Amino acid sequence: MLSAYGHSWVYGTGARRHSEGFVELAARELGVRLNNQAESGSLSTETARLVIAQPPAPADVFVLMTGFNDARLQGPAPAGQRQYEESLEIVFHALAKAGPEALVLAIEQPYIEDYSGHPPYDQGSNAIVDGYNAILRSTVERFPFARTVVVDGWDAATMLAKDNVHPNDRGHAVLARSLVGAVRSTGRGDVR
Repeated sequence: MLSAYGHSWVYGTGARRHSEGFVELAARELGVRLNNQAESGSLSTETARLVIAQPPAPADVFVLMTGFNDARLQGPAPAGQRQYEESLEIVFHALAKAGPEALVLAIEQPYIEDYSGHPPYDQGSNAIVDGYNAILRSTVERFPFARTVVVDGWDAATMLAKDNVHPNDRGHAVLARSLVGAVRSTGRGDVR
């Protein structure tokens, strides 16, 4: 079982068909059942509240991708970054409790081309996304069962939908390939 948490990219937004979202593609490639708990438009705080209100079911692999909406809403505000780190801690603890032997893969957020659209979610930049990814990496280091995933081959110029916020089919395919590669590189090709 692969269980996924996070924002609209995890939900599958931007793909022509929901079934072509990257966690759907990855689950099919790995031959596993998918439990997609992502919520479109969610902040990391909402993902943290979700895992408290509805503790995760056991899974072999958990996927987390969150923080993009936080970065676009909060910009460089230190309070937003602290809230993100606190939310990650809550989520990682909940996932560890649900599956002590499970692998947790936290996907670093790729860039988009233009952060100025969709107010009030217009406060981001590549530098701010880098800061949130750095927080993700430093938090993951405190959890031995967790790994970060860098999306290999991402190209914002060709992999975003027309809204310039969500991945298109090509973007979802690259995300899926990175996720599958991360699972297989850990020797967890036997997830069910």
